[in-house]
Amino acid sequence: MIKKLTAISLIIIFCLSTLTGCYNAEGLENLAYAVAIGIDKGENDKIRFSLQFALLGNSSGGSGRRQ
Repeated sequence: MIKKLTAISLIIIFCLSTLTGCYNAEGLENLAYAVAIGIDKGENDKIRFSLQFALLGNSSGGSGRRQ
């Protein structure tokens, strides 16, 4: 009986900890995504690392007014 109660308690604790929700969620507009990554040979034979990021903002393009 104690083993069943312990197993059920552990399952409930595991389910509650995985279903906590989005307390610290970030929206897509707050994140940066690398679109292109480049590694080049720069000045004095040093490696140059380049990144290009996608701009995720208000991409609807409309004014939001209805006609």
